[in-house]
Amino acid sequence: MERPEKTEPDDRTYVVHTSGGMDMDALIKALRHTNLGIRWRAALALGDIGEPAIKALVRMLKEPDHEIRWLAGSALGRIGEPAIPHLIRVLSDPDYDTRWHATRILAGMGEPAIQPLIAALRDEDGDIQWRSAHALANIGEPAVDALILALKDSVWWVRAKAIWALGEIRSTRATEPLIQSVNDMDWYVRWSAADALGKIGDKRAAETLSKALKEPDSFVQVPTIWALGRIGSPLPVDILVRSLEDPDWYIRWSAADALGNIGDTRALLPLRALLSDKDEYVRSAAVAAIARIKKKHS
Repeated sequence: MERPEKTEPDDRTYVVHTSGGMDMDALIKALRHTNLGIRWRAALALGDIGEPAIKALVRMLKEPDHEIRWLAGSALGRIGEPAIPHLIRVLSDPDYDTRWHATRILAGMGEPAIQPLIAALRDEDGDIQWRSAHALANIGEPAVDALILALKDSVWWVRAKAIWALGEIRSTRATEPLIQSVNDMDWYVRWSAADALGKIGDKRAAETLSKALKEPDSFVQVPTIWALGRIGSPLPVDILVRSLEDPDWYIRWSAADALGNIGDTRALLPLRALLSDKDEYVRSAAVAAIARIKKKHS
């Protein structure tokens, strides 16, 4: 009777995961196989194993071989919800690529990851906050409702990161809640809300934002002016022109920039008056704004 031909280690790994076996150690080894097909089938099999494979796969996100990282990520994505808490912990890993892969995997999981990511916004680690916000922004429209609810969170940085994600998603459903955030008690949240409204570009925000220009606090006025400039509605032109005479140079500078973005010729004469402004930044903003308006109408 002939003795069976000796099976090489790599071949044994192939047999394990192509014959229906679930030897996890062999499958982990197979992710390093030279044959790409074998590597992919091992990743699929590890995903099918589920929760017992999570810790080993998370460790593989630190591998120097980027293809192994991608394969481990694919398996973790296949496992889904049980892997989420582990991946959220990885968001604070010292290695940038490892954090990036965890962010990518969480975003790819979609709805199951939304609430855990919202909860992670409360973490005191700034990198976890930002990575969670990035993942939520990449999930996109399905995350909008949860992010809108987060605008009421008692922690300022949760509100700010939620606002940033909404601005990246650019959903007009967030317009009204973000308008309210322009008057938030925290100045950074106010800035973030105005920036997000500018990114969304919903002209419905123009009227309410125009009213916010009457606020005496420059930390409300300046981001509001920027948002109006980015939205591009001609509605606030008269109000912005009045802001060109404000005693605060920062407001004059912001108003000039916004009027340049809107491009309404009614602003040309008031902007020319700023060419002799005592502040260099204001003068430069007026020159740039006049040039943009003229170019738009040339």
